[in-house]
Amino acid sequence: MNKFELTFSVIRVPVDFFVIILAGLLSYQLRISSIAIEIRPILYDFSSSWYNWLIILFALVTVIILAFSGMYALKKTKGIVSESYKIFSSVSTTTLIIILYYFFQSSDLFSSRFLIISLWFLSIIFLIIGRLCIHAVQNFVTYRYRWGVHRVVIILGTDTMSKLVVETLNSSSIGRGYQIVSTQDQLDMKELKHLAITKQIDEVILADTHLDPEKLIEINYLCEEYKLDFQYIPNVFDLYTQVEVKNMAGVLLFRVKRTTLEGWGHVWKRLFDIVVASIAIIILSPVYLITIIAIKLDSPGPILYKSRRVGVGKKPFDVYKFRSMYQELCTDESNAESLAIEQQLLKEKGIKAGPVNKIKDDPRVTPLGKFIRKTSIDELPQFFNVLEGSMSLVGPRPHQPREVNKYKRHHKKVLTIKPGITGMAQVNGRSDLSFEEEVLYDTFYIENWSILLDIIILLKTPWAVIAPRKAD
Repeated sequence: MNKFELTFSVIRVPVDFFVIILAGLLSYQLRISSIAIEIRPILYDFSSSWYNWLIILFALVTVIILAFSGMYALKKTKGIVSESYKIFSSVSTTTLIIILYYFFQSSDLFSSRFLIISLWFLSIIFLIIGRLCIHAVQNFVTYRYRWGVHRVVIILGTDTMSKLVVETLNSSSIGRGYQIVSTQDQLDMKELKHLAITKQIDEVILADTHLDPEKLIEINYLCEEYKLDFQYIPNVFDLYTQVEVKNMAGVLLFRVKRTTLEGWGHVWKRLFDIVVASIAIIILSPVYLITIIAIKLDSPGPILYKSRRVGVGKKPFDVYKFRSMYQELCTDESNAESLAIEQQLLKEKGIKAGPVNKIKDDPRVTPLGKFIRKTSIDELPQFFNVLEGSMSLVGPRPHQPREVNKYKRHHKKVLTIKPGITGMAQVNGRSDLSFEEEVLYDTFYIENWSILLDIIILLKTPWAVIAPRKAD
């Protein structure tokens, strides 16, 4: 982290404290305003100086809780959605603490529920606005004056992931905070050391997921020696290193953490799926109706297409889709002719390496089918799969039995949770990713699941749908 980033990390503390004080003062002024008094007269009396001390205490406790929640970490890795969630949790916790304390003190503070509610609400809003302002100023200064820009060298690999890294840093808003000094198709330690010694770089990004581990260690030692940041894309096996430590009579036992989707995690995810899927079906009901009519007018055949897929624990189930192919050409596991046609098309137009089937410009797709596939409307019936419990809103892509039969051992990790309508792989490249890269993303999701992560993926999904794809 450079001094520029360090300054903006530290400045968050006084800004948060100040905006909470501001929220408290505004809450008090709103309560004693003539409009508020006309609506509900003040039936209690406590001094403004006493309330000012309460605001200061409220601000101090909130800042402490924010600190414990990681909001002042010098390395900023969370987005505004994650920060807003932590702000809401921290302010709510502080409010609850204050309420419980003054409840047992029988204070007149509780004669004004408006004062408590407004302090809670305005503190959340002001903290979020404060964070947005800090981000905006930091980004403006970085983009306009190039202060705090990360000068990086990227060590490339041969897979899609390394290309995505370069494209991201060259084109996206994230990339504006980076300056690519050099890219290496193959690791060149002499050049890397020269760039470090001459202070032309302050960060190394290893995008080659197949680099020899000894070389990776060598790069890490170099970065430590010259105080360079070192980031790398893990391969699929690196994600199995998450462990929890247990001390048993002085003996340390390391337990591999498979997923947080156990116990209450499973319960919360299921409740979240049911609520969101139900709301989605109600909101999207006009789209369902229009699509049903359009399919009937487009080509003869059923509206829905049931495709046999493999779910959690290798349990087979039928995934529901709006039919996007001509009926006689739809792939059917029990129809040898349809399977033969698909195999021939895979030889001629297959674009996906590994066990997953992907055909470019599939001639079996109807004119309407091309549109509903492009917009993912064909997958909307899968909300009913979610309600019946065979799928989740977020999870790995559901694959066909003959695809799963080709899985290697480490691929089977994706079968430990329910497949999803969308997922981490879908919002990070979709069909542009190789199968190994999909497994990489899905494995990370399985071992790092949270409701917040599900929400973030769901919010990113609409853009992933409309964004252009190379594989289409």
